[in-house]
Amino acid sequence: MALRILDGSTAQRRDGEGSLSGFLGSFSTLALMGFVAMWSASSDYGIRMNQGASHFALRQAIFFVPAIIVFFLSSRIPLEKLRTLIGPLTLISLISLLLPFIPGLGIEINGARRWINLGITNFQPSELWKPVVLVYTAHIMAKKGELIRRSAWEAVFPLLVLSFGTAIIYLQDDFSTSMLALLAGISLFWIAGVPLRFFLGVFILLVPAAILMITSSEYRLIRVLGYIIPDYDPHGMNYQVQNSIRAIMSGEFWGKGLGLGTRKLGSIPEVQSDFVFAAFAEETGLLGVAAVFAVWTFLVYSVVREARKKDAFPQYLALGMLALLSIQFLVNIGVVSGFLPATGIALPFFSAGGSSLMSTALAGGVIFNALRTRGFEALAPGEEELITGGNDNE
Repeated sequence: MALRILDGSTAQRRDGEGSLSGFLGSFSTLALMGFVAMWSASSDYGIRMNQGASHFALRQAIFFVPAIIVFFLSSRIPLEKLRTLIGPLTLISLISLLLPFIPGLGIEINGARRWINLGITNFQPSELWKPVVLVYTAHIMAKKGELIRRSAWEAVFPLLVLSFGTAIIYLQDDFSTSMLALLAGISLFWIAGVPLRFFLGVFILLVPAAILMITSSEYRLIRVLGYIIPDYDPHGMNYQVQNSIRAIMSGEFWGKGLGLGTRKLGSIPEVQSDFVFAAFAEETGLLGVAAVFAVWTFLVYSVVREARKKDAFPQYLALGMLALLSIQFLVNIGVVSGFLPATGIALPFFSAGGSSLMSTALAGGVIFNALRTRGFEALAPGEEELITGGNDNE
């Protein structure tokens, strides 16, 4: 009997180690693929800036060092300690969202105040808010437990906190990031089993609010019109999307080869950032696109498989961070392929930028932390009798 229990626990431990290895392997592979794709896509833009073909790649490589440190630290902090600190962390993160509005500290780029000047680089506080608010929401969902699954009113306060951060980010003229943070947070409400009527109420409030946000901005309205009517404003807002679609289609099955893409040569503005996947698809073709989706699917499978065995908090934490990265991934690819209106959502692992890289590293580290935490592991039918030794009274 003892040997059977030992064999079962050993098999579970090996299964867990396999899921962790699968997550780390797929996470590292996506980081490597993204870096190579961004390097190739940005070479021409770097030359036109008189900075050299490797300008953006070298700058991104420098950010990899602190990103690795962030991943390591966030994967090591005890989760119970994190839960005791989440109140102050949420407050600090909320306050940081207000810093871009302070003259001299905040930086305005293209009419938007989303960044603060740190001296050596600029930082986007909303990138910190996204993972922090998910930790906060996971904590509340786990703390309230069955109570929040019975009463939708128990979810109102965390929704207000989430909405407050969303409103501040929107006022920074960053509609896409505000919606991303909101959707990732609401996904945790769904994972935690909040009653369906809660989501009905959120939908009733969110739809008119989103319509008002879009129609109140000429910039966003033109983007939506360009999505509905592809020929609308072909030399303006729609120029980037149309050239992105042409780049993807020109890659065909095999692609033109890394470094040999032509659409990135001035046809796609800011190709190293939000539209980097278009250049990647042109150079690697359908084969490269399928490879990225395969690795991402394996990452999702590894996380979901292991998270289901954990207690409420680490489970919600891992799945919430996974939802954040996955929503960004799907929205960005939806935009560059013309399936969604143009937004400013960066592609995790691929897009150039220190804030995006640090946010991805933080989310990945938290996921790894949650998955490696020992917690409840669901028992297969019959295993409970093996552990207890059956009913001795029979």
